Amino acid sequence: MDSKEIIHGIREKQETRFFERSEYSKKLDKACSPYIPVSFTLIDDPKFRNGMMAKPRFRTYLFLRRRVVRGKLQSDPFDVYKNYFLLGELAACIPLDKLSELLQLPKSTAADHIRQLERDKVIVVDNIPAATAWDNRGHQVFILGRRLEGKESWFLDEVFGIAPKMNGKIGSAQGFKHHPIEPVLTP
Repeated sequence: MDSKEIIHGIREKQETRFFERSEYSKKLDKACSPYIPVSFTLIDDPKFRNGMMAKPRFRTYLFLRRRVVRGKLQSDPFDVYKNYFLLGELAACIPLDKLSELLQLPKSTAADHIRQLERDKVIVVDNIPAATAWDNRGHQVFILGRRLEGKESWFLDEVFGIAPKMNGKIGSAQGFKHHPIEPVLTP
């Protein structure tokens, strides 16, 4: 077997893999991508890499970010899609006991991670009283960023100074003014 045959075989396999990936990505909805995009600029930042990324709370952050609601859900106690996403906020709502169970952490540790993330200004926590939720339980909605004209901006990126400008402004959760909303509940 000469080198031309080997190279041809390699390229043929590469083409097959490319088309398989291409077909797979067509099946996926862009909002349901199996990836959490983290920019290389953020990863290359030593303050992020050696600070935030090295902390145990970062896995809690990634888990919340994976759960950001971008569409109508069947079991959404506070209708995060309607009350947050459609108003331009990237938010997730998951009960603390469920969060701790899925992360396999004690509930107190999960709550501590949430407090630390809020103190780091990478999330904003909106406490929803039981009276306004359709299941009569209090909830926490975790706001991780904003969405404007289809572009997502994460507070994490803004804290480390690498966020794209949205309408000429850069801000973070520290300057973010979340206004409690009138709940729009669906039965």
